[in-house]
Amino acid sequence: MKTPQIVPETLAEFPFFGILNQSDLEWILHQATAENCQPGRVLIQEGHPVESLYLSLSGTLAVTVSRQDGGEQELKRLFAGELMGEMSFLDNHLPSATIKVVEDSQVLSLSKNTLARKLEIDGDFASRFYHLLSLKLSDQLRGLSGLLTENQALPSEPLRKVLLVFAVLNDSDIAWMIANGVPEKVIPDTILIQQGKPVPAVYILLEGTLGIYISLTKNGITTEKEVAKSIKGEILGEMSFVEIGTASATVKVVENAWLLALPQSQLAAKLEEDRAFASRFYRAIAVVLSNRWRDRLMRRGFATLANDLTSMLSEEIDAEDELDFDVLEGTAIAGTRFDWMIRQLR
Repeated sequence: MKTPQIVPETLAEFPFFGILNQSDLEWILHQATAENCQPGRVLIQEGHPVESLYLSLSGTLAVTVSRQDGGEQELKRLFAGELMGEMSFLDNHLPSATIKVVEDSQVLSLSKNTLARKLEIDGDFASRFYHLLSLKLSDQLRGLSGLLTENQALPSEPLRKVLLVFAVLNDSDIAWMIANGVPEKVIPDTILIQQGKPVPAVYILLEGTLGIYISLTKNGITTEKEVAKSIKGEILGEMSFVEIGTASATVKVVENAWLLALPQSQLAAKLEEDRAFASRFYRAIAVVLSNRWRDRLMRRGFATLANDLTSMLSEEIDAEDELDFDVLEGTAIAGTRFDWMIRQLR
């Protein structure tokens, strides 16, 4: 297979890569290796370490996961412009899916260690790259949610994202949220987020219970279905904020709730003026989305690999040493930061 010339403009046309600038794209092309792949080659194997991230330039690949009955489920086909291996890069967990070449393909291979060093020394690049990952994972998660809804999968447990997010952010980030967020006490049946409409803020649930609902239309009849409940420590509206899109679900108050609302306009301005904060924020969102993707596969019987996230998220939110993610520095104090936020807002 002849290797075509790869230029930054080629990468810029791929989904979400427009976030990166010319210098970013040139760096990737300089550091990455182009590989021609034959059908049957496994780029990423479920349950095995991954040393590189891959970007598909041409051809067709398949994403599959193991089922509890020993079989295999194909989730989707990948074509030009697909980034692969980013979840294991983010959380240092073993892959929850296999990616195999279906038709002759060309990919770029970028060493995880090389990328990690670049992200550490170049904060501007880091903010843009993590923004790219959060956009990609948000889109990927919406696609997976659609597949699982079609398969009538059971809803997952609420994912309390605050420990993941606060493990990546620093103390000054939390202080900014306290100073610029709007505490709100809301009563049952209040609609915070409406499916199909813009989301006004990113919400941190400090106390109470929220319901997550989706509207389904079948045979011309629309019904509302509860798919999950959110409890203390949940963060809502982050996907719509990252995508600058509308909500994919309705969020309604079930029990008296206390929230901290971060208005989208203020958050966007902060991200624009403080690139270090932007890097941490987008990395945190990407980590949340990655763990959510794995969690949904595990809970629906599509993946069989051991994943301690499921059991750990069932423990009390204020036990700061309950989570042990090797990749996230500061996880031990994430619960302490959340408790501090609550005390400051009372």
